[in-house]
Amino acid sequence: MRIQKSKPFLRLALVALFIISANSQFSAVAAAPSSNVDKLFTAIKSAQPLKIEDARKKYVAPNSSADVFTKMIVNHFKGTEYLKTLDVYGNVSPSAHDAPGKLSKAKNGTITVDSTFNTIDGSYRNFILDKSKKISSFQVKTNGSNYVSIKGNIQLLTSSFNDSGTEIKSGIHWKLPTGYSFVQLDYVNNFGGFKSWSYAKGYIRDASGVNHAVVTGPLGCTNSGGRTVIEATTSSVAAVVKSTTSTLVVPFYLSCTGANANEIKVPFTVQ
Repeated sequence: MRIQKSKPFLRLALVALFIISANSQFSAVAAAPSSNVDKLFTAIKSAQPLKIEDARKKYVAPNSSADVFTKMIVNHFKGTEYLKTLDVYGNVSPSAHDAPGKLSKAKNGTITVDSTFNTIDGSYRNFILDKSKKISSFQVKTNGSNYVSIKGNIQLLTSSFNDSGTEIKSGIHWKLPTGYSFVQLDYVNNFGGFKSWSYAKGYIRDASGVNHAVVTGPLGCTNSGGRTVIEATTSSVAAVVKSTTSTLVVPFYLSCTGANANEIKVPFTVQ
């Protein structure tokens, strides 16, 4: 015998199916952002540039603020891996990864990073995603600061420095949550043998002509054919802003031991 169902019953059944379907779709969409964020920061925790670069391609929106930020982290760990291959006498050893960092996640989704790359250590929240659910921006708080978005505060740099085999063409500037400046320059030792730099006595002459003392790093030795980064952090607010040119003055040595002191003056333009 055929049972006829009433129209109200059918309407209720359709509504129930719609709610179940909508909830399932919402759960899938909501899970993707959290998963992508977790995977990116797990890679950052590893301190291994190849893993971080792979995560950058998979989970970060191309050409976004988050993309430049992640590129900065990749460049740092590539640079420190290279610097570990030479001791102060120029002896070569196999490269080694930096020690893994520590990662924690609060119930509200805030992620806290503690790594050997001290500049990025802090708390991260309010992750912004594009239509593909890839990370495009977020807020970060470092020690002694408030949460600040990286959007509009991190930019690519260009340079045309080429002197005695030392070449710098590109880099990144991050206006830190403290308001201070972090500058990372892509360094190539094309020729000229051993070269290194000091953490002390460097400075940035900003676009307004004011000198700002910096701490320079990462430290180590380079040889002909070597590629790494030179990084400098101010402890004052510098006029390093879009479409202006500043100069990083680096304490430089034509050796691994601090002998043959020199300095290089690298102009860079904020894009």
